[in-house]
Amino acid sequence: MKESTIKIDGFRMHHAILEEFRLLRDESYERPPASAYAVYLTMLKQLDQEGNQRGVLKEYNLASWSRKLGISYSTLWGGKKYLEDHHFIREEIHEGLPVLVLKDVEKYNTPEKNGGLLNYLVIPHSLFETNIIGEFVRTANPEGIELLLSLLNQFRTGMGYSKTGEIGNIVQERTMKTLKGQLNKNAKGVRKILVILEALFDMETVGVEFRGHQVWVKKFTFKLKPECVKENTDEFQVHPLMAKLSKELTYFLDGHKIRYKPKDGLDVMISFKQEVVNKLQYLLDSSNSYSTRNLFIKNFFIQTMDNIGNHIEEERKRKGTFHFFSIGAFFREAFRRFLPHALEELPYGMIHEANMREYMKTGQKPALFQLLNT
Repeated sequence: MKESTIKIDGFRMHHAILEEFRLLRDESYERPPASAYAVYLTMLKQLDQEGNQRGVLKEYNLASWSRKLGISYSTLWGGKKYLEDHHFIREEIHEGLPVLVLKDVEKYNTPEKNGGLLNYLVIPHSLFETNIIGEFVRTANPEGIELLLSLLNQFRTGMGYSKTGEIGNIVQERTMKTLKGQLNKNAKGVRKILVILEALFDMETVGVEFRGHQVWVKKFTFKLKPECVKENTDEFQVHPLMAKLSKELTYFLDGHKIRYKPKDGLDVMISFKQEVVNKLQYLLDSSNSYSTRNLFIKNFFIQTMDNIGNHIEEERKRKGTFHFFSIGAFFREAFRRFLPHALEELPYGMIHEANMREYMKTGQKPALFQLLNT
């Protein structure tokens, strides 16, 4: 299937976690309150900001999110307590500092290690620029958040199969009867919830009838607003690979007991993209795929980390301690130093063709040519 030219501009919520919320809703006496959904979504947003694929939050601040969402701290604290009591999150101490760990996020981000598929919905970043979460928490309305998540789940699937790449052509439908049952509301209550969701969705009514002084609506259609999506700009198909390597980096830093902030990890990945990935993006193998290039990039990243790891351990043996002045700068220098020698592993013809491909497209001196001839 050809990759869609558009995608929801947001962050992941794994479908299996959504199913756990649904199970608690349907089969327990402690259905998730709106505040629990709100806190969990803010944690996923924070995970995305910190770039941590292992589900470890280092800089989560409940008071800050309380101010941003306009929800009282005590209400969000209750939602966080629900998540703790039902084992969605737990607090741990890493390198002497408290962190929050979101259950199973690492497992679901690594499906190849667990015999499964990567299955998730995408929460738009623009959700946090609306009053949707605040309104549903204020009115104690978890059903509204559940409808939101259900729609986003279907839109993500719909985009994957879109042939046109036009957001306006992707439509979801709900009958009034379905909405009444899902939201546990009468028609007036359903409309009140849909008014709140208008911040993210364009809606139309279908099958409107006038019965006396009443208006009857058969169903509603939903379209995502344009601010929820963005063009898929991964022309050289590197985003999934970079996500995997970012996860390898957290394993490396944690394994060597390096204290770091989320920004440090982002700095390393930015330097790797600039110093390595951008220089190799025109490499194609004989079948016009990126398989050889991606394997080289992965192996180079891991080998560089191994070299840095050996340096760390040698310094600790010699001095008894080791400290990065700047993690990002240290890795950037290592990438620059080791890349020219590593490129000798690639066939000369592949590099030559990549140089020609880049020159024909940009008209500029190819990056690999400059790297290997300076």
